[in-house]
Amino acid sequence: MIKYFSILFIAFALLGCNKTDHPEMVQIPAGDFILGFEPTVEIKPFISENTTGLNAQPKQTLFLETFFIDQYETTYEDFLKFKPKAKYSTHFINEPVRGVSWFEADSYCLSIGKRLPTEFEWEKAARGLDNRLFVWGNEFNKRNANFSKKVIGIHTKNKDKSIFGVWGMNGNVSEWTSSWYQPYPNSSHQDENYGKKLKVTRGGSYFKRDHGFMKDFVMIPFRNISPLNARFWDTGFRCALSE
Repeated sequence: MIKYFSILFIAFALLGCNKTDHPEMVQIPAGDFILGFEPTVEIKPFISENTTGLNAQPKQTLFLETFFIDQYETTYEDFLKFKPKAKYSTHFINEPVRGVSWFEADSYCLSIGKRLPTEFEWEKAARGLDNRLFVWGNEFNKRNANFSKKVIGIHTKNKDKSIFGVWGMNGNVSEWTSSWYQPYPNSSHQDENYGKKLKVTRGGSYFKRDHGFMKDFVMIPFRNISPLNARFWDTGFRCALSE
C-alpha cells in the first residue's frame, strides 16, 4: 500500500512540474497525428507549382514525442528584452513581433532556453488529432481568426485556438519553424528548392486577404518557404521545448 501511494505521489509531482515549470507553454502529448494533405485536395496555385500543396503530400500518420509550445506568439515586449535597441513601427507591445529573420527568431528562443518548433510539431499543435484543416474544424470562416489588414494583440479572443489550447496559429501572423524545406517522407514531389537552403514558415496571416487565395494559404497543412535572412511584416514566431 505504501509503495502504491509512493508511485501516485511521484506521478502527481511530475504532472505538477509540467504545469508549473512552463506556465506560458502548452504540453503536446506524445502520439500520432495526421500530417499533410490528401492527394485529391485541390489547392489553387498562386505563385508557382510550389504553392499547390503538392509539397505537403502524401498525407500520413506521424508519431511525435511529447513537447511544449508557447501558448501565444512572441510579442514585441518579449523580443525587446532580448534586442533592446531594435526599433519597430508600433506602440503596442502585446502584438506579435514580426519583421524578424529566422536567425533572430532562433537566437531569441535559444536565449531563453527554448528553441523554434519543427514544422511537424507546429502542425500537430495546430491541427490536433482529428485531421482538421483549420484549428476550429474543416469549414473555412474568415471571421474565426484575424485575416484582416491589421495585426491584433496576442490576447484578443476569437476562435483561433487549437484543441490543445494554442492561440493564433491560423491567422494574425505566419510563423518561422526550425525545419529546412525538405520533401515529406515517401513523397515523390520534386522541387529544386529542397535542401538546406530555405526554412519552412507555417500559418496564415493578416496579409493573406489581399491576393485572393486566403482560404488555401491558411489551411494548417500548407507549407510556405523563406530565406533565413528575410524579414516579412506578416511573419513572427513562437518557441518550443522538448520534454
